[in-house]
Amino acid sequence: MSLPSVVYWENPILSGVVFGSVLVTLLSLCYYSLIYVVANVSLLVLLGVCAVKAYSKVMIMLGKAEPGSDPLEQVSKMPVTIPTENMEQYTTCLADKLNAGVSELRRLVLVDNMVDTIKFGLSLWCLTYIGSWFNAMTLIILAWIGFFSVPKLYLMNQAAVDEVIGKVQVQVDEVKSKVMAMIPVKAAAAAGDKKAE
Repeated sequence: MSLPSVVYWENPILSGVVFGSVLVTLLSLCYYSLIYVVANVSLLVLLGVCAVKAYSKVMIMLGKAEPGSDPLEQVSKMPVTIPTENMEQYTTCLADKLNAGVSELRRLVLVDNMVDTIKFGLSLWCLTYIGSWFNAMTLIILAWIGFFSVPKLYLMNQAAVDEVIGKVQVQVDEVKSKVMAMIPVKAAAAAGDKKAE
């Protein structure tokens, strides 16, 4: 069971359980507080575990199942501790990503590169519109649905999607070259590069 196999719906039952359970939880968070949802989901899991345990005990007492046939026994034997060497590796990786993100944010905000800062500002401006249309939970739900549907749709329609993306990429490159030609700093740098060649 790997993430791509779940996202590509190779095992529809497992993918459906993962997709549906998280989607129901996200939808619940739209209407109820986080504490309420966590408490109710935990209570539901606890009641489910108790029902499975009671069913297993009854089946063993009636002689219809063998001792040790409890389906939750596999779960109880799974290791739940995180090795310390993995924790050190994860925290180092997390610290590296966080430091890179903060450095990039500082570079964008302090206008180290005018073009990148303009792109960042335009992205923030677009986010203001998206934020006025949707709340964060709606965007998370849409992202979750897209996470499970876009990869499968792409696999099913790969040739047509690649053709359209190729056409869009050509148009984006044309617009990008026109915009870069209009920016004096980039135009001077490009002219300097051509003279050096």
